[in-house]
Amino acid sequence: MFSTKNKIIISLFLAVLFLVLYFAVKLWFNWDFISISNHGFFAIVICIVMSFIIGSGLMALAFFSSKHGYDEKVDHDLESLIDKYKKS
Repeated sequence: MFSTKNKIIISLFLAVLFLVLYFAVKLWFNWDFISISNHGFFAIVICIVMSFIIGSGLMALAFFSSKHGYDEKVDHDLESLIDKYKKS
């Protein structure tokens, strides 16, 4: 199913991902000098959720626009626009 090259790329990606996650979690739990209140954690969670919702909504709009042909309806005739504004 996957070629050897793809398996190597995927395994390197996963190795880097787990390495970054390991150090992120280790750093997060070793920051004793920083205290975040419950309000701070709540704000972080709200920001993460809202970012996910906005990103998902924008991706859904791009997918919807592409699948229903709205992208093809746009007039890309730039030459006529350039000529129009050169004359004025």
